[in-house]
Amino acid sequence: MRRSPLILLGALATLPCLAQQPTQPQKLTIVLDPARGGSEYGARIDTKTYEKQVTLDIANRLRALLVARDFNVVLTRDSDALVTNEQRAAVANQSKAIACVSLHATAAGNGLHLWTSSVNAMPVGSTAVLWDEAQAPFVQRSQRLASEFAAAFSRSKIAVSSGHTWIRPLDNMQCPAVALEIAPEDSDTVASDRTYQAHLADAIASQMVFWRGHADVVQSILNPPPPPAAPKPATPESAAGAGKTAAHDTANPVTPARTRTAPAPVTPGTAAASPATRTTPATTPGEAPQ
Repeated sequence: MRRSPLILLGALATLPCLAQQPTQPQKLTIVLDPARGGSEYGARIDTKTYEKQVTLDIANRLRALLVARDFNVVLTRDSDALVTNEQRAAVANQSKAIACVSLHATAAGNGLHLWTSSVNAMPVGSTAVLWDEAQAPFVQRSQRLASEFAAAFSRSKIAVSSGHTWIRPLDNMQCPAVALEIAPEDSDTVASDRTYQAHLADAIASQMVFWRGHADVVQSILNPPPPPAAPKPATPESAAGAGKTAAHDTANPVTPARTRTAPAPVTPGTAAASPATRTTPATTPGEAPQ
C-alpha cells in the first residue's frame, strides 16, 4: 500500500534534528602516574610488597573512583612495566589534563607527603621553555592543587606534610602536577593496607571533583601551549642497568639532585637536549620521591 506524501512528510517532521542536539560536555582528564615498575622495585613497604605494587594498586583503585565521577583517566602505566620519566611526562603533556598525580609509597614517616616542583614560575601561556622546566608555567596552579589536597587530607584525618623539590617527571609536565608519597597511617597500618588505600583514594577522588569546579583552572588547561619535545627514551640496555640497584632498594625514594645542567632552550616542534646533559640524582634516603 502506497502512503500519502503528506503522511511521509509528517513522519519526517517528527524526527529529531541531529544538528540541533546539544553536544555532550567534554570529559576532563586526570593523569595518574604510578611510580616505579618493572625492574624498578622502589622502597620495600612490607615483607612481601614493594613500592611499585602499591602505587599501581592505588592507581587502579583511584581510576575506578574517578571514572565513576565522570572523569577521563589516563595511566602512565597499567601493568608491571618499566616506564622512563620522559615517557611519563610525554603521556601527561599529550593528555591536556587538569591534574597530574604522581603516586609514590614509602615505609618511613606517617600519612601523606605532598611534593611540587621547585622550578621557577613562568607566566601562564609561555611557549618557549626548557624540557627540565616545562612545569614552569604551571607551578602556581600545582601549588594551589597541593594546598587543596592538604586541606582535603586534613579533613579526612590523614596526616599530611608538604614541600617543594626538583623532581622528575613533575619538572617536565605541562599540567598542574603533584607527587603524593604514601607513608604508613600509623605503626600498625602500612601503605599496602587495602582499607588505608581505599580511604586515601576516596579522599583524592573527592578532591578532584572540587578541582574540576575551578573554571579558571579548567579553561587554562584545555588549550595549553604546545609542550616541548621529550628526550629520546633510554635504550633497553641502559634502562636495565639503571634498574639493577632499584630492585634491592629498601630505603625511601631517592632525592633528586639539587643542581642540574640546563639543556638548550626548546621551542615547540624542536628536539630537546639529550638526557645525558643532566646530572645524576643523588641517593639520599628520607627525602623527596624521584
